[in-house]
Amino acid sequence: MAFGFVVDSNNVLGQVIEESGKYNVRVSDTSTVTMSKTNKQMAVLDFEVIDGDYAGGKIRFDNVVWDETSSEAIERSKKSFNTVLVAAAVPDGVQLTDINQFVNGLVGKQMNVSVEWEQNNKGQYNLVVKSHNKFDTTGSKPSGVKRPEGAMLPNNSASSTFGGSSASFGSQAPGTSNNSTSFGGGFGQSTPAPQQGTFTPNQMFGQGSQTPPAGPDPFANKGQAIEIDDKDLPF
Repeated sequence: MAFGFVVDSNNVLGQVIEESGKYNVRVSDTSTVTMSKTNKQMAVLDFEVIDGDYAGGKIRFDNVVWDETSSEAIERSKKSFNTVLVAAAVPDGVQLTDINQFVNGLVGKQMNVSVEWEQNNKGQYNLVVKSHNKFDTTGSKPSGVKRPEGAMLPNNSASSTFGGSSASFGSQAPGTSNNSTSFGGGFGQSTPAPQQGTFTPNQMFGQGSQTPPAGPDPFANKGQAIEIDDKDLPF
């Protein structure tokens, strides 16, 4: 039989999240850095649900934009990026000097995200992250609210970005960086981004407190006070 099929968003690999709600997730290694349409640096975070009925389901394209157009915008950016890091249990005092450190340091870490259905400019309904919170030890909590009946399905539900985002299948997204410098290993040293497989079994809900992935934590404070002049902080 020769190659040939029709694209069907209902016929894809992986669990599909059918309800809005609050989910315990880990940050996937498909997360990346790119530029927004307004030419601002942007972290694009992907998540995988780690417990409950939708374990294994993907929540994609949570965009966190670094905006330096005004002092007010910088302050909003600080709060946005700090909110994500605090939700992931990154300790106070950690210094970041590059947005790639932010993304690569988060890969494999856990948090809880609240997601709601939102219609895009193509009329499609997607789950959109509305808030980042600390890991919920009582588990994920779907709300029971499903995609509106008869609504258009998104074309990015497959595991690849083919046809649905800024990257072509099998290629790197424009504006992304391969710099995988990770905080804690010395600035300017290129180290491989943590792999999704570093998630350890006892991090799963119901098996005790969260345990960091094996190996050095890129966001570890190492018990040393960090004093940085405000003008040197990236956020």
